[in-house]
Amino acid sequence: MGRDSVETKEETLRKLFVGGLPRSTTDEDFKNYFSSFGEVVDSIVLKDNNGNSKGFGFVTFATIAEAEDCIKAKSQGHEVCGKSVEVKRAIPRDADLIKLGKKNTKMFVGGLSLTSTNESVRKFFEETFNCTVDTVEVIYQKQDQLEPGQEARPRGFGFVSINDFDIVDRICVIRSHKIDGKAVEVKKAAPKGANRRDQGDSDGGGYNRGGYNQGGGYQQQQAGGGYQNK
Repeated sequence: MGRDSVETKEETLRKLFVGGLPRSTTDEDFKNYFSSFGEVVDSIVLKDNNGNSKGFGFVTFATIAEAEDCIKAKSQGHEVCGKSVEVKRAIPRDADLIKLGKKNTKMFVGGLSLTSTNESVRKFFEETFNCTVDTVEVIYQKQDQLEPGQEARPRGFGFVSINDFDIVDRICVIRSHKIDGKAVEVKKAAPKGANRRDQGDSDGGGYNRGGYNQGGGYQQQQAGGGYQNK
């Protein structure tokens, strides 16, 4: 894939960010290490205008499965040129998960069927992504909005929390899912009172679509407290 092309979601899921590289790491060292996890179709160590390494890079695998295997292997630790490095999913800088902070693991699920329940939503995420869902909250009408004797109805959206940044990012990159036979949209929940422009971003994992960000600016994330309904 050329770095000037427009990426698809599938291509985004194959790309990883690698931080904490030794300054001596060459492009060849970088590619050789990650080739042990699968076929590397693109890789780069980011450099400044003088050709010096900035200490991070990006690697793209031929398949999503290879990228996922590499992410999972971080539990054993990744070491490049004798130094422990951080490996995580690379996220385009214009993605909601960048604007809302990668440390946020609470997701907004919109467009739910009125028949969807906490149990059916939990089952979808746990079975589809082989994970453990911490909390599910399908939102219902508020009692003060109901007539006497009227039963609260679902409002068609809810929130899901999964305590795994990589799985949450993958779910949000895919974005469109089908739960209980109905298409839904999943994105990171906005912390209450947050200004989307001020939400920081990638802890170094973000990049510009269609090309690696040579500037490589690291922006700090903010971890919000409560969450607001959309």
